[in-house]
Amino acid sequence: MKQINIFGEFEERGWFERNLKQIKIGLEGESQIRKMLSKENIRFMQADLIFNHNNQYYCGEVKTQEKYLAPPWDGHGLPMWQITARIELFNKTGIIPYLFIKCLTDNVVYHRDLRELMKTEYYQTKGSSPRVIFNLSEFKKYTLE
Repeated sequence: MKQINIFGEFEERGWFERNLKQIKIGLEGESQIRKMLSKENIRFMQADLIFNHNNQYYCGEVKTQEKYLAPPWDGHGLPMWQITARIELFNKTGIIPYLFIKCLTDNVVYHRDLRELMKTEYYQTKGSSPRVIFNLSEFKKYTLE
């Protein structure tokens, strides 16, 4: 289906735009389930991506964010509680925790096993929402086209 953009030109609507109503319904349902679990004091985490590679399951955490800039180094990261929850999942199930970061700064996907990243030197930010920042040199890189 085509739509007219702000310049009066016709352009193809992408999958997301074509399915926005159904996506919204799904997100509202997920929100209600999370509220239900919280009321029952049931701990949960939301996996962004579960995948199987070489007959091994992975729990992928996906972030889309700008690069954290030095000091102490340029990097990417996430809150410690998310790391802890995914490593706990690994310890109980063997599902490997994996971090993917789509970098808005340089259009690269940085990725690596969270267990391996935690063995490297990392930096914890301060403030109301502290994050664990891993050095860019510790990640594998995939350049987006």
